[in-house]
Amino acid sequence: MRAEVPLFFSIHRAPVWRRAIGIIGLLLALAPALDAAQTGNVGRPLTLEQAISEAFSRSPVLRAHQAAVGEARGRVVSARTFRFNPELEGTVADRRTPLGSVTDYGFGVTQEIEIGGQQGKRTDAASAALAAAEAALLRDRRLLAARVELAYADAVWLRERFRVEELDAELTGTFLEMSQKRLAAGASTQLDVNLALATHGRALRRVEQARSSALEARSLLAEAVGLDPSAPPLPVGELPGPQPEPLPLEMLVRQAAASRTDLESLRESRRAAEVRLDLAHAERIPNLRLRAFYDREEGTDRILGGHVAVSLPLFNRNQGAVAEARAALERSGHEQSAVELRVRREVTAAHAKLQAAVTTADQLRGQVIGSLGESLGLLQRSFSAGKIGAMELLVFRREFVESKREFLGVLVDAWRARIELDLAAGRSPAPAPTES
Repeated sequence: MRAEVPLFFSIHRAPVWRRAIGIIGLLLALAPALDAAQTGNVGRPLTLEQAISEAFSRSPVLRAHQAAVGEARGRVVSARTFRFNPELEGTVADRRTPLGSVTDYGFGVTQEIEIGGQQGKRTDAASAALAAAEAALLRDRRLLAARVELAYADAVWLRERFRVEELDAELTGTFLEMSQKRLAAGASTQLDVNLALATHGRALRRVEQARSSALEARSLLAEAVGLDPSAPPLPVGELPGPQPEPLPLEMLVRQAAASRTDLESLRESRRAAEVRLDLAHAERIPNLRLRAFYDREEGTDRILGGHVAVSLPLFNRNQGAVAEARAALERSGHEQSAVELRVRREVTAAHAKLQAAVTTADQLRGQVIGSLGESLGLLQRSFSAGKIGAMELLVFRREFVESKREFLGVLVDAWRARIELDLAAGRSPAPAPTES
């Protein structure tokens, strides 16, 4: 803080405080132009619904996961297709006898057949893997929607915080002008002017800090949506009032267990692992090879017959695949248990945060009477009329501004907690996936 007064008072030698007032007034006049140069000519207004919709259409992560679902669908088609094609073979031979040369020829068809129900098990495993991929995609969409809404909430909050700092700077600027006029009229002292000058300087610094934070939040919102962060959008929403959660915690936990798509994905993955273990056991059963053939020998003999073959599982009894499938099933069970515990923790934490934010908002709502502009305007009029002194004005102004800052912080905390609770409980909305 001590660096501000020398900065203002070292530009010109006389009169110092008049020069400082002129510089501060110039900064206030240029602030809207600087803001327009930084943000006004770039970006565009964006609602929360538009932000989420555009994020879904632009996200390369979602596109990659949609392609993964397409791969899983392809594996279902492969599993449903008969695995072995028939083999057609032909033979031609030249037979030489004492009576001359004779051409023998023949052909046959061989078909390998699975007799352990392997195709049905492969289809079941592929279908379960597809269901797991689709559930994971829906979870990714909900995560992206929550990420965008959180970024949007921060952008709205910091925009409102910037407006508060602007109003505060306007009040301290008016206070500085009034202090100067009262000094000229002999009703004040140079100390009051210096105090007003330092207070206004700090307010201007907070305005620029709030401006920078608001612009950074808009850039983060642009990144979450998939827009150019150098041309960040302008959020048009407002901070909603906090609403208490109507459901008790245990009901929320049960809802999450039934609705969380990441849990559903793990359950389907576990089902696929179970089927793959059954498949590994079924693949111990050797396939049957059937062959039908027709041969013509010595020019006149014709042979029509069949052939049956089956391998003997003496060495390879698919023991490696069975062990691998059993371990995969065990791993999927542990992963599911770990996520179930995490879901309970996430729901409990988000529920507690929302309750705390709602309670705090109710307590602060009575302290934030009317709009901040009305409160600061009343202070200006009271000071101008001589009803309150300089120190009283600064104390009241600090209380009004701090209570407004705190109330905005509680509102955005409640918004964040609501987003996190909806996501944790598995009820975050997301538009239907777009087929690529």
